[in-house]
Amino acid sequence: MLNKKAIAAFAAGATLLSGFAFAAPAMAACPDPAPFKSAAKTSADAAYKAYTDAKAVLDGMTVTPKPEQPLVVITTWINLTPDATTGLIALKPTAASAAPYDVYVKAKAYVDAFNANVTETRAKEAQQTKVNDLLAKYLDAKNVLENCAVPDPTEDQIKRALINKVRLAKMNLDNKDDLLAVAKKNFNDAYKALVAAIAEYNARMDAFSAANGKLNAFLASGVNDSATETRLRDAADRAEAHLKRATVALAKAKAAYDDALAKDLAAVAAYNKALQTYKDVYNEAVAAGVNPALLPPVVTSDPLDPKVPAVPGLKHAYASAMSGKFGKEAKAAEAAAK
Repeated sequence: MLNKKAIAAFAAGATLLSGFAFAAPAMAACPDPAPFKSAAKTSADAAYKAYTDAKAVLDGMTVTPKPEQPLVVITTWINLTPDATTGLIALKPTAASAAPYDVYVKAKAYVDAFNANVTETRAKEAQQTKVNDLLAKYLDAKNVLENCAVPDPTEDQIKRALINKVRLAKMNLDNKDDLLAVAKKNFNDAYKALVAAIAEYNARMDAFSAANGKLNAFLASGVNDSATETRLRDAADRAEAHLKRATVALAKAKAAYDDALAKDLAAVAAYNKALQTYKDVYNEAVAAGVNPALLPPVVTSDPLDPKVPAVPGLKHAYASAMSGKFGKEAKAAEAAAK
């Protein structure tokens, strides 16, 4: 005997199978795809119960008869114009204090009976509308069951669908694993490039500071030696050029690293999702009685940790580059790299 869970699993994966063609009579009201008999019967039974329950409520409803129009001496104390929204009438504000007691009692009784008739009539009409709607839904469900539904799948068909479902999940997992490997390689390359860029930036910054320090010290000494001054200025200019290049290179490396990191984290998340899906469908197939030997080997690895190592010295070097002499060029290079 096939349980509902197994049939539902087959329905979810039936389109993946070849060789199973279920034909239903050509009916304009038939859903596509056509439901299985068991599911259609469940829907029809639920629709019938909803209809009969509502019909029972309708059959048990009563409506207070509409009272006859009273004498003028009584209606004098009644606002006979029904409310536009509720349809109810009411005693006039002075009725309780000014009308003779017996007249007031009769006027109030008329108002109560009139309003009860209106309220109960509206309630019954609303229930009748509900019953009509539920009857139409039941007849639709009955038509689907009798003229559209297809036979429930056999146990063999369900198992074959589950096997295919597991195979597709394994293919998806393998694909995500390949994409992850590419993302990991790109991230590792970007990580190494950024570490190298930081090291060069720091070295160029030190060289720039040293070259300018020597030039400033010479100028402050008051020594008149044009050859030495030219040599020191040339060294300072070269150090500045190297610093500019290293600053821009650091900005580009940081942008490339950020991009690679985002893609690596996305690849890890996609792999973990595919891994969990694979485990779930594998267990679903085994629980349904599929021979594990017919399934791709189970993957027992744990989800990957999305954490990545911090880049040493990045925060200080990056802040220095962005706020330094060539910060404008660095920001432009970073923006262009994104």
